Amino acid sequence: MEKETSAKKPEKEKFTLIDSLITAMFVPKEYNKLLKLSTGKIIRYVFAVLLLVCLIRYAIPSLGSIAGLGGMEGILMNETPTFALEDGKFYLEEKIEQVDEVSAVCLIIDTTVEEYTKEDVPANMMQAVMISQSNMLVYNSLYGLGAMVESQRFEDWKDLTITNRTVADMSGFIYVGLLFVFVIVWFASMVEYLLMSFFYGGITYLFVKAVIPNLTFRTAYKTAVFAQTIGLIVESITYSLGMETLYMAGGFFNIFITVSLMNKAIVKFKINDEISRG
Repeated sequence: MEKETSAKKPEKEKFTLIDSLITAMFVPKEYNKLLKLSTGKIIRYVFAVLLLVCLIRYAIPSLGSIAGLGGMEGILMNETPTFALEDGKFYLEEKIEQVDEVSAVCLIIDTTVEEYTKEDVPANMMQAVMISQSNMLVYNSLYGLGAMVESQRFEDWKDLTITNRTVADMSGFIYVGLLFVFVIVWFASMVEYLLMSFFYGGITYLFVKAVIPNLTFRTAYKTAVFAQTIGLIVESITYSLGMETLYMAGGFFNIFITVSLMNKAIVKFKINDEISRG
C-alpha cells in the first residue's frame, strides 16, 4: 500500500452569485462572507444586480410597449404621424407645438409654414427648435452673449428621402440603437449605485466609528454595496408600474431597508469584534 505523500486539502466553500444575492437581500448577519469576496467578484455582483435592475426598470416595460404596438414597424406605420423628407421639402401631417414657459423652451413643427426666421421665435424663449417646410431653425439665447441662431435648409438634403416606410425598413438598426442606449443607462446606473454606496458607507462610518473602533471605511462601503440590493430592486419594480405614488413609496422603502440591513450587519460585526477581543 502506497503512502500518501500529501494530505488532501479541504475544499474551499463555494459562494455563487445567487448565494451572494440571497445573503445580501435577506441575511445581513452573514455579510462577513460577502466582505471576504474578491474585488473582481464584487464588481461582477454589481454588474449583475444593475443589469437586473435596468431590465426591470427600463427594458421590460419598453419592450412590452413596443411589442404591444406591433413592434417598431407598427409604431412607425400606425402610431406615428405621416412624415416625409423628400426633394428638399419636409412634410408632417400634424402640427406640433410644445412651449414650456417655466424653462423658456419650445418646440414647434408646422410644415404649412414655408420658412421660419428669427422673428418667428416666441417672445421670452431661451431655447427654441422650429421646423417648417423648408428649414429647421435652432435658437439659443445665452446670458452675456446674445441670441444665437442656426438655420438648416432641407434643400441641402434634396437627394435624401426619409418617410415612415423607409424608417420602418430600418427597424433593425433602431433596435441596435436602443440596445446601445440601454448599455449606456446600465453603466450610468452602476456609477450612481457606487456613489450611493459611498454616501451610505460614509455616513455609517462617521456615526459608528466611535462604537466599533476597528471598523474601516472599506468595510462600511462594501456593506453598503450589498445592503442596497433588495431596496433598489423593489424600487425598480414600483417604477416600472408607472404609478408615481407607488414609486415614491418604493424610494422610501429603498432608503429604509438599506439603512436597516446595514445596521444589522454592523451590529453583527460589533459582536464578532467583541468575541475576537474576548
